[in-house]
Amino acid sequence: MNLDLAIIRLADRLASYASVRQSVIAENIANADTPGFRARDLLPFADAYADAAHGIPEARPSRPGHFIIGKDGLAGFALEEDAAPGAVSPNGNSVAIEDQMMRSAELQLQHDLALGVYHKSLQILRAGLGRIR
Repeated sequence: MNLDLAIIRLADRLASYASVRQSVIAENIANADTPGFRARDLLPFADAYADAAHGIPEARPSRPGHFIIGKDGLAGFALEEDAAPGAVSPNGNSVAIEDQMMRSAELQLQHDLALGVYHKSLQILRAGLGRIR
């Protein structure tokens, strides 16, 4: 039986996106005092998912636990510089800790949503099979 359901693929992709974006935000926070460091972020999930749906191949790990890093992004998600004009400190750093922490909180919600959708999908499948738990 093939259970390759679109909703489960979407939830998986959202969870992967949240994980990769959290890594980028953590890198931004870690480099908050590095002179000349420019904050980065991923494109919004809707754009990344739309690109994947239009034939751009998803990144596949070459071995377990390994992300493919392309020239533009991480694990198939495109990186972009994230500095608004005038938001650069005198040492050339563009990281705003408050902004990064708000993005991190937003990501927690996205990750929880992905896990909730995945969990409910499995409950529906179990109910359909007569194995409710």
